[in-house]
This record gives sequence, structure tokens and C-alpha cells, in this order.
Amino acid sequence: MATTIITDVLAIITLFFTIWLAQRNFVVNQDKNRVYVTAALITVIILLLEIATLLLVQYASPNLVIPHRLANVLGFALSPLVPFSILSFNLDLSVGFWQRCLLRIPLYVNGLICIASYKTGWIFYVDAYNQYSRGDLFFLPTFISISYIILLILTIARNNLDYDTDDKKIIIPIFFIPLMGITLQILFPDLICLWASISVTLLLYYIFMRELQFKYDPQTGVRTRAAFERILKSYLKKGINAAVVMFDLNDLKFTNDRFGHEAGDKQIIYSAKIIQASFKDIGQIFRIGGDEFCVICRGVT
Repeated sequence: MATTIITDVLAIITLFFTIWLAQRNFVVNQDKNRVYVTAALITVIILLLEIATLLLVQYASPNLVIPHRLANVLGFALSPLVPFSILSFNLDLSVGFWQRCLLRIPLYVNGLICIASYKTGWIFYVDAYNQYSRGDLFFLPTFISISYIILLILTIARNNLDYDTDDKKIIIPIFFIPLMGITLQILFPDLICLWASISVTLLLYYIFMRELQFKYDPQTGVRTRAAFERILKSYLKKGINAAVVMFDLNDLKFTNDRFGHEAGDKQIIYSAKIIQASFKDIGQIFRIGGDEFCVICRGVT
């Protein structure tokens, strides 16, 4: 128990450090940074709840039954939220509103069953003497989490707009770490390592996204000129056919002079979003100059 608590405390410290870094330096953009920080904070809460349950189970006191049950309800209910958050981080514009709603259904089902388990013992049971045992549906939160992680890996594998082949060789193995943690915890019930492994995954993911950010324009969130030149050279070297569509924003200087640079920045950002939405299933968008964008459409001539 002591080893697990120490590991969890170190994981919490690591995550707080990562959250602090994420607040200082956005992960890709502000919206995605918010999702990442949320996932990290949820993991911290779950780690704290895990420590609480490890301490509470040591005492056979009826006075601790209620907090022990509540800690388990929250811990099991929040568990699938972390992989779901990272999955949401990676969903592209082609995933519609109703598809996203469908992905949330397992979260709601899991949450309701976890709340009901306070009385029914479906997922866990804490008796009148504060003794903990697993319920018949104990593996439901784990199964939902695994499903989200697998879906996340598949989403990344088919995402050729945000990740190159070299990127995928790094990021996909990162998300196999929690799968290994889940497998070990199932095979060895006394070994508690899942949330520590997820903490490591979030740290490595942050490092990877920061490295990946050098390929992206911080203002618009689209790829930079350096990324454009690198991909173009790669296509030329491999003999891959592609069409390049160029865009030049009109009257950007006029907007800056008359309405201020903040208005000019908004014009650039909204233009990037429009181009990205228009070419979401066709090609990759790049910002190659102050008011210049281009799209590489692979396999199009």
C-alpha cells in the first residue's frame, strides 16, 4: 500500500508540474489546451481518491463507510472521462454533433451505474464494517476506458492531416502505456498501477504535443511554412502526386490600419478556419506567410 501511495503522490506532483507548463505554453491552441488541462486535473482527482480509498480500507469502522463509498463512486465514475477527454482532443471536424453525443452515452451509463452502486454494489461494495469488495460489474468502467483508448488510437492512426507517419510512430505507443497498465492490474489485482501509468502517458503526450507544436502556427493552429516545405520535399522524393492551392488574403493591411491589429488577427484566424473546414477531407492547410495560406491535396492532380 505504501508503495502505491508514494507512486500516486509522485504522479500527482508530475501532473501539477505538467498542468503548470500547459498553462504557460498552450498545447496547440487554447481550446485543446483546456481539454488537456481538464484531463490532467481529473487524473489528479482520481489519484487523490485512490489514495483515500487505500487509507480508508485499512480501518474496520462503520463511521468510514459513507466517505469510503463516496470515494469509490467518484473514482469509478470519473475513470472513463480521462481517455474520453483525450479522444475529444483528437476528433476532427468530420465528426458531427450527433456522433459526439453518441460517444458520450457510455459516460452517462457508467456514471448512473456508479451512483447506483452506492446502494446496489454493482461495481463495488463496502459493507457495514467498511470492508471493500468488487461487484459483478466491476470491470465496466475499465471496459469503457479501454474502448475509448482503442478508439483514440484508431482515430490517430487514420488522421493524416494532423499527424505524419513519423508522428504516429511516437504517439500511438504512448497510448499503449495505459493499456499495459490496465492489463497488469487485471492480471495482478493487488498491483495498482493504472493511474500512475496514465499520468506518465499524459506527461509524454504533453512533451510530444509541445514538440509537434513547432510544426504549427500558434495564432491560427494550422501548419507552418517549415512543415509545408518538409512535406512537399517528402512528396517530391517519394514521387507522390499532389495539388497545391494558394490563398492570399485581400486588404489585410487596410484592416490593420483602419480597425487595428486585433481585427486583422481575427481576419487571419477566421480565414484559416474557413479554409480548414472547406478542405477538411481533401488536404492539409498551411500558413506560409503573414496573409498567405496554401493547401496540399495529396493524390490530386
